[in-house]
Amino acid sequence: MKNILTHDVYDSTMFFLEMRVGGKCSLAKSSSYSPQPIIIQNARIVSGNTNHIFTTVSSRDMEKVLDIMKEDFQKFTISRYEKNIFVDALKTGHGMLRDIFEEDVFPLFPIVASAGLETFRVISQDKSKLESLLEKVNRRNDVEHFTIERVSIPEIMTQNLLNSLSPSLYGLTDREIAIMKVAVSRGYYDWPRLNDLKDISLDNGTSKVTTLYHIRKAEKKIIEKVFNRRMA
Repeated sequence: MKNILTHDVYDSTMFFLEMRVGGKCSLAKSSSYSPQPIIIQNARIVSGNTNHIFTTVSSRDMEKVLDIMKEDFQKFTISRYEKNIFVDALKTGHGMLRDIFEEDVFPLFPIVASAGLETFRVISQDKSKLESLLEKVNRRNDVEHFTIERVSIPEIMTQNLLNSLSPSLYGLTDREIAIMKVAVSRGYYDWPRLNDLKDISLDNGTSKVTTLYHIRKAEKKIIEKVFNRRMA
């Protein structure tokens, strides 16, 4: 007699927990000195309280950032690419990953460290597991802000892609990053467009010609990196 594999069928939504956590972690502390968010691309538990992490950091102010990061590092190597530093390290963990895996929920990478806090995003079909995780984390760390909501799987995938991107990975200048942030936040790329080039220029204190120049330069760098010049 054949074994029959049974399974439950869910709708295309899951419960989503986002929590911004402060505390003892050197990654969170060092992010206060980084001009761009620190992107923890992946992390896993090696043994006990030792975690293996792979992290992207802006090369600006790197010495100060790395000095603070190393407080938790047991061993590390660094490599450079354009304006970024990639850090491959064994570090002492502070219980976050252990709590996540013990609750049998799914962490979403990257973890983003910015302004002294780490943002963790976790999903599960079971809301009670996320609530239990939040309670555990709050015992050892400082949860500054959190949200639990039901979201669609396509929303999760889109947000995960956006969180994986660091503007400096595309070789954008500080000026290009600043103008693109304004353009995105003001709806320049919405359809229909919420604000035009004149509005974006006024917000940036530049002429329309200068603003458009920086936008086109930034777009070109992003498109070339995404498609890797394969269309040429």
